[in-house]
Amino acid sequence: MAIPSRPTAHHVPRPGGGATQDEPPARAGRGELAVFTWKVLIVAGVVALGIFLWKVSGTLLLIFTGVLFAILLQRLTGYVRRWTGLGHGLALAIVLLLLVLLVGGGVWLMGTSTAAQLGQLQEQVTKAMDMLPDGWRQRIMERGKEWPWMNQLSSFASGLVYVVGDAVVVMFAALYLAASPGVYQRGVVLLVPPRGQKRACEVMEVAGDSLWKWLIGQLVAMAAVGTMIGVGLWLLGIPSALALGMVAGLLEFIPLVGPFLAAVPALLIGFAQSPQDALWVAGLYLVIQQVEGNLITPLLQKRVVDLPPVVTIGAIAAGGVLFGIMGMFLATPIAVVVLVLVNLLYIEDRLGEERHFPSDKS
Repeated sequence: MAIPSRPTAHHVPRPGGGATQDEPPARAGRGELAVFTWKVLIVAGVVALGIFLWKVSGTLLLIFTGVLFAILLQRLTGYVRRWTGLGHGLALAIVLLLLVLLVGGGVWLMGTSTAAQLGQLQEQVTKAMDMLPDGWRQRIMERGKEWPWMNQLSSFASGLVYVVGDAVVVMFAALYLAASPGVYQRGVVLLVPPRGQKRACEVMEVAGDSLWKWLIGQLVAMAAVGTMIGVGLWLLGIPSALALGMVAGLLEFIPLVGPFLAAVPALLIGFAQSPQDALWVAGLYLVIQQVEGNLITPLLQKRVVDLPPVVTIGAIAAGGVLFGIMGMFLATPIAVVVLVLVNLLYIEDRLGEERHFPSDKS
C-alpha cells in the first residue's frame, strides 16, 4: 500500500508585508525590532529638532523681522527704479536715505518737544505734590528714598543694549536681503529636491507678495492712527502735536504694546500743561485705539490679505504666550505665511482644491 505524501506547506504572507508563516521567529523578531528602532529614531530626531528650534527661536524671529523689512525695502526700491530708471543699488540707497530722514526727523522733533516740556512737567509735578496731604507727601518721599534706583537703572540700561543689538542685526539682515534677494532665494530653493524646486519658488513668491500686502495694510493703519492722533492733539492744544502723531504712527507697528508706549510722552506733555489736559489726552488715545483695533486694522487686513480678524487676535495671543513681546510683534505676519503654506501645499497640492488665501480680489 502506498503511503500518502504529506501536503506541501504554502507560504502565506502576513498582512502588511510581514514575515511568512514558515519564516524563522528570530528573523521576524529582528525585522520588527529594526522597524521599531527606526520609529524611535525618527521621533527622537523630531523632538531634537523641535528643541533646537525652540532654543534658537529668538534668532529666527530676528531673521524673520529682517525679511519683513527687506520686503519693504525691495518693493520701495522697485517703485523708485520704475519712476527714475536707476539701477538697483542707487534706488536702494535713495530709499534708505528717505527712511533715515523720516525716522531721524521724527526723533529730532520728538526730542526737542520733550526737552522743551521737561521744565513745565517738573513744575506741574511739584505743584501736584504740594496739593497732597502732608501724610501722603511724606510717605511718597520716603518710598522714593527706599526705591532701588541704581538697580532699576542698570536693568534698563542692559535691556536697552539688547534692544540696540537686535535692531542692528535686523538692519543688516534686511540690507543684505534687499541688496541681493535672488542669491538667498536660490540658496533656499536648493534645499528642496529638484522635482519640487519650481513649486518652492512659487510658494516663496506668493508668501512674499502676501507679506507685502500685509505691510501695506499695516502702513495704512499707521498713517491713519498718526493722522488722527496728530489732529486730535492739535485740537486739544497740546504742543508738538505733529511729532507726537508721528511717534504714534511709528509705534503702531508694534501690536498691543506700541499704542501704550506712544501715549506716554503725550500724557507727560499734557500733564506738563495741566492734569485736565492729561485726562483729555488719555481719552483721545483710548478712543482712537478702540477705533483702530476694532474697525480699521481688522477691515484692512481682511481686505488686503483676506486674513480673518479672529486669526489675527489668536495669533497675537499665541505669539505673546510662546515668545513674549517679540512673538506679539511678529504674530500676524507669521500667521500670513502659515496660511499661505497651508493653502498652497495642503489645500492645492494634497486636496486638489482651489486655495482661498491670499485673496485674489485685493
